[in-house]
Formats: sequence, structure tokens, C-alpha cells
Amino acid sequence: MRSFWPSLLAVLLLAAGPVRAEETLLGPLEQPAAPPRQADRTVRSALADSGRAELDDLFARLASAKSAGEAHPAEQKILQLWTRSGSATVDLMMGWADKAIGEKNYPRALDLLDEVLVLKPDFAEGYNRRATVHYLTDDYRLALRDIRATLALEPRHFGALSGFGAILADIGDTRRAEEIFRKALALHPNLTGVKERLDDLEAADKGSPT
Repeated sequence: MRSFWPSLLAVLLLAAGPVRAEETLLGPLEQPAAPPRQADRTVRSALADSGRAELDDLFARLASAKSAGEAHPAEQKILQLWTRSGSATVDLMMGWADKAIGEKNYPRALDLLDEVLVLKPDFAEGYNRRATVHYLTDDYRLALRDIRATLALEPRHFGALSGFGAILADIGDTRRAEEIFRKALALHPNLTGVKERLDDLEAADKGSPT
């Protein structure tokens, strides 16, 4: 039942990379930043535009890939971009949360991710990670809440779409699950686990009495 969404999480954790030992020596959490100056806002806007253009190019490569192997470099780069919060503290805490998830220490992971989203409430990947933990602990209501937050910030998040479809399938809403899986596959046609789950649902529909 949970064969592919956790596997996407594993990909995300690998893409994020290990926490460096020296990062654990960072000081206290960042203080709220002062309002940015106009020059700072201009630079940030330019960087955001550059990042969006890079993502657009990567998604075009992802959609045109003929195999999972061909899609892999673009997929990994997208995942790496998504895990960059722009805050050293948040990135460090995400690394700790990933470690806690890997150890199945879900309460600690949730505590860390809650703090991540206090510090960075517009960080889509923070919501996606927390949604995954809620899913793994069978809290579908909170998982769906965080999936919706992820998709509001990053509508092309194929991991969040895959998780959304998985939950819908688990609760028996197969038609909507199929719709969501198709949206994920339109973005990333080589999500093998998602394609297999969609095929299973469609086959079950064909075998069901009308």
C-alpha cells in the first residue's frame, strides 16, 4: 500500500545530502531578519526569477525523458533545488528531520519540521516532509493539509501529488486518485511506482461491474 511514496521520500533524502559535521556547531537559531532594503529585494527577486527559469528548463527535460535513467539527472536537480530554503538554520534542521525520519523517530521529526515552518512558512519542502511524516503515522487528515500547502506553494511538486494520490487510493476514492496520479505523471512520466499504482487502479476499474 505504501510502496512508492516513501520511496520518493528516500530520493528526497538522498538529494538533500548528509548534514556536515561542522554544521552541528552552528550557534543559536536565527533571529527575525530586519525588513530587506530595496536593493536586497531586487537581488532576491532576480534570484527567484533565475530559479524559476532553471526549474522550467528542468521540468521540460523531465517531461521529455524517455526512461527513468534519462530523467534521473533532471529529477535530482529539481529535488536539490526544492530542498534549498535559503536559510542555513532551516537547511540544518531539515537535515536533522531527515535523519529522524530515517530512524523512524517521527515525534522528533515533527518537532523539527514544525520549527522549520515557523522560521520559513513559505517553504514548500518543509510542508512536504511533514506531510510524509503524517502519512507514515497514519494521520491522513494532517497529511492532506500539508500536501495542500505544498501544492499551493509548488504546484509542480510531483512528490506531493504522488502522496495525495496514495491517500485517495488508500481511502477508496480511486477515481480522484487516478486523476491525481495522472497529474504527477504529466510532470514526471517516469515515476515508475506511480505508473504501476495507476495501472493497478485502472485495471481494477475495468474488472469492476458497472
